[in-house]
Amino acid sequence: MRKKTLRMIALIVALTLLLTTAAFAAMEASAYINVTNAWIERDGNTVEVDFYIIGAGTMDQIGVKYIYLYEKNGYTWNLVKTYAYTDPLYASTLMASSIHAHAGYVTYSGSSNKQYYASCRFYAEKDGGSDTYPQDTPIG
Repeated sequence: MRKKTLRMIALIVALTLLLTTAAFAAMEASAYINVTNAWIERDGNTVEVDFYIIGAGTMDQIGVKYIYLYEKNGYTWNLVKTYAYTDPLYASTLMASSIHAHAGYVTYSGSSNKQYYASCRFYAEKDGGSDTYPQDTPIG
């Protein structure tokens, strides 16, 4: 009888934790952005910042508004490059229209013995509403 009671209590605690986590995740969800990811790939001196975003349906605008690339010098991180969706050189790479998802990358000529990370500002817009989500890459 005691084992049965302990199992029941453990089950109730597990279900409570599961339901609490699901409720918290639902509160954090965006009406515009389902998934984002960004990372750095290195090839010698070339630093490549890759990204993708999946919207909550077909979006009017979807992509990355800004990518801020940082380089580590000693103990400090310095901003070395900003990529903006308003810059004609990067507009089509960073932002797309009337699609469900968008992916792309930007490159930087860095140094093979330096560390880098990027801070991305993901963006999705639909019918006048929008959401922005910041995400940093792992250090690469």
